Amino acid sequence: MDGETIVVGGGVIGLTSAVVLAEAGRRVRLWSPEEPRATTSAVAGGLWWPYRIQPQERVGAWALRSLEVYTGLLDRPEETGARLVSGVHAATRLDGLGTWAAEVDGLRAATEAEYAPGDGLWARLPVLDMPTHLVWLRRRLEAAGGRVERRAA
Repeated sequence: MDGETIVVGGGVIGLTSAVVLAEAGRRVRLWSPEEPRATTSAVAGGLWWPYRIQPQERVGAWALRSLEVYTGLLDRPEETGARLVSGVHAATRLDGLGTWAAEVDGLRAATEAEYAPGDGLWARLPVLDMPTHLVWLRRRLEAAGGRVERRAA
């Protein structure tokens, strides 16, 4: 591939985009005014769960693909920051989710003993320790030939 790609933003979205592009053979520079560990992503929650975004008909497939990727990181938690957590997703019902929910192992309605207020889902899902995950993404980017530059766009 010819040319160079510049990705703006050193948080999880920017780093992930840059990694995917670099690993696909693009020459990538990531521009960020701060180091990845100083971005908002470094203090954000990293629990896997599909967001209410558009186009709704594609969100399920995207979410399941990211679940597959994160599940693949679970065997190296110290390196990737990925681990599984169990708990109740409050104020959520199975019938309010898309067809993707049937593909999530163990996702079910919470029992009253697990969540007395009702309308909750029990799940065991990947969560990312974001500072660790950001370092891991940066290393992947650099291993694929990408560069991180501290600069504003």
